[in-house]
Amino acid sequence: MTRARNPRTRSLAVSTVTFILVASVASTALAAVRVYEGKGVASARLGMRDSVAAARIGKVTKSFRDRSYAGRVVYKYCFGRKMSSGRYPLEMYGDKTRKVFQFTVNSGSYVTVKGIRVGSGKDALKRAYGDALVEHEGSVYKRYTLGRAPATDFYVKSDKVTSIVVRAR
Repeated sequence: MTRARNPRTRSLAVSTVTFILVASVASTALAAVRVYEGKGVASARLGMRDSVAAARIGKVTKSFRDRSYAGRVVYKYCFGRKMSSGRYPLEMYGDKTRKVFQFTVNSGSYVTVKGIRVGSGKDALKRAYGDALVEHEGSVYKRYTLGRAPATDFYVKSDKVTSIVVRAR
């Protein structure tokens, strides 16, 4: 005995499956990329060849040789869409030997192991890392450093994290 299928039931089932698929794709797209303090971003690491590290992070939006970085030549890789600030969500720097020496995070799409991201409050930063942070007073930003070399710097302005820098030096 075969059961007749109700077109409304079939339509509802297709709609439900479509909704679940779209929701899972959207939540995956919104998932934050992990920043590993003193180590790197995603599976890219400090000291890794820049082309290998870039491939591990994802699609490079822009890359170029920059001769104006603190008086030395560096290779800069930008990820994501350029923001109104002129920065990119993630910027990666390689030295003249093409080894990664810095990641600069400028977007809340990236989050540290302890849950800190661009936009987090200064109090949340201090709660997450406590006495391990060293505070440096600046004219515009306060910089909170975690570790020595390699280290992670959190730049804070108006009590909000504005960028996270994972650096080898």
